[in-house]
Amino acid sequence: MSKIDCLICHDTTGTYKKAPPAAGMPDPKVDLVKVAKNVGHTSRATCGACHFNGGGGDAIKHADLSRDLLYPPRNCDIHMGGYDFGCVDCHQTRNHKIAGRSSSVPVVERTISCENCHSEKPHYGDTLLDHHLNKHCENIACNTCHSPVYAKCKPTKVWWDWSKAGDKARVAKKDKYGMPDYHWKKGEFKWAESPKPDYAWYNGFIKRIFLGDKVGLDDPVINITEPVGSIKDPNSRITPFKIMKGVQAFDTRYQYALVPHLFPRDKEDKTAYWKNTDWQKAFIDGMASAEIPYSGEYIWKETWMYWRSEHEVMPASMALSCVQCHESLKGEKTCNRCHKDNRDIDFKKLAHKGTDFSYMKSRGRDVSHLIGSTDYINFEALGYKGDPIVYGGRFKKLPLGNGNNK
Repeated sequence: MSKIDCLICHDTTGTYKKAPPAAGMPDPKVDLVKVAKNVGHTSRATCGACHFNGGGGDAIKHADLSRDLLYPPRNCDIHMGGYDFGCVDCHQTRNHKIAGRSSSVPVVERTISCENCHSEKPHYGDTLLDHHLNKHCENIACNTCHSPVYAKCKPTKVWWDWSKAGDKARVAKKDKYGMPDYHWKKGEFKWAESPKPDYAWYNGFIKRIFLGDKVGLDDPVINITEPVGSIKDPNSRITPFKIMKGVQAFDTRYQYALVPHLFPRDKEDKTAYWKNTDWQKAFIDGMASAEIPYSGEYIWKETWMYWRSEHEVMPASMALSCVQCHESLKGEKTCNRCHKDNRDIDFKKLAHKGTDFSYMKSRGRDVSHLIGSTDYINFEALGYKGDPIVYGGRFKKLPLGNGNNK
């Protein structure tokens, strides 16, 4: 906490802010006496002042964090909207050491997870369904089912091409969400609202590229971050991610990412890109400030960053249904392909009970293409031969024959 001042977290007036080029110092216009007299506990607003704005604006990089979480409806986020959770209810703190982290940065204090509150067997009943759902938790992260889409409160940026920046004559157009496709300072954008996550095996570790790390410039895509995990790793679970895709600059000789100088230091600044639109000058200055050599030659490359989906948890009734993942249960034969019919259980109704994308569409969400979908998490892309009910799981196989029993 040595590089974060007290007021940024404990201001309750909503007036405290930084001066952009002043290296973290307060804006001179802030009434510091008034702010100091009104310090208090943190809130979603004080945490969100920084964390809602990752990437330079509201809901840009984080798939599941935006100002809409200040007062969200329960269908947007059951914890904050349904039970009025504050950030510190999950991100518990001792001696100003705040638990939790984004998947884009290393662990500093300690990680947190759904299991911290809900346990490793979170489905508390004693029904057949509870048993199967708890077995699922050995292989599937909670948010895979309970956050079937992300950015459903507000659109998030999914594509950011820095190489297109600098065209002051280009007029930005609004997409169907009302979001701009361009800004001369930052380049070209694409946005998404309520998209389906990308799913990957994840064991809690993230592979990252740090400043100065050599990359493979011949690779079609450079992963700035990527989850570590495998279908063969018993510690890995299927986990939802937003992939932040874009285009960034790399040094062609040293083969590492470049740091540009963007924001002008003062009126005399002759190297800041946002004043002079000269990438070469911006890279020379930025790399010198970072104390890392720059060859003077650069190339633009597509990059991906995996951002784990953690917030915007939907009510339990809106979790994915059995059928939405398992195509084999979509016909007349559902759970009773293994279990005997029971007059007290409607297996077909049970298998179909889950996320109602038609309802979400009626509430304005962009999910019409997900209505009636199955194989939601794409089993083959995760390394299965197909639907595990038919072809078997990663460590065992159900007694359903040779894969033709559909």
